[in-house]
Amino acid sequence: MGRFKFCSTERARRTLLTLPQALHHAVRDYPGGATAIAAVDGDTNPTTLNHKLSLTNTTHTPNIRDLELILDLTRDPRIVEAILHPIGWVGVDVSDLRETDTPRALLTGISEMLSRESTLTLHLTKSLDDGDIDDDELDEFELMAERLVHAVFRLGAAVRRANREQGVCHG
Repeated sequence: MGRFKFCSTERARRTLLTLPQALHHAVRDYPGGATAIAAVDGDTNPTTLNHKLSLTNTTHTPNIRDLELILDLTRDPRIVEAILHPIGWVGVDVSDLRETDTPRALLTGISEMLSRESTLTLHLTKSLDDGDIDDDELDEFELMAERLVHAVFRLGAAVRRANREQGVCHG
């Protein structure tokens, strides 16, 4: 884990984001971006929305209505993480399990995450012993830990769904 800085796209993939960063990246990743989101709403000007989501513009900022619209359309977990993480909470969306979210597939994903987490925690242990842990390492660890919690809760929902589909109820 060298001491290099991530570009904004890489940072969005590897670390927990601030709310403005999460909104910016969620809209940027949404098909059609701010224009498509504004079109769904009908009352929002796409140029104004783009200005509100700019990470360098300080004169316009997203309001609660913008937040609701963007979160409803993108369902981007980075937004929820950005809201809840600073207060020590974790939000998990288990309402949208897909057909591919089988217990077996989720367990495979969790195993892969645990392997990456293990490598990172071993590196962090060495960094802590050396007194040389950097912000990027900490950010990556926090994101991986939160994503692991999400995966475990999604696994629980998938197991419950499989149980219901089998017609088995264990009270």
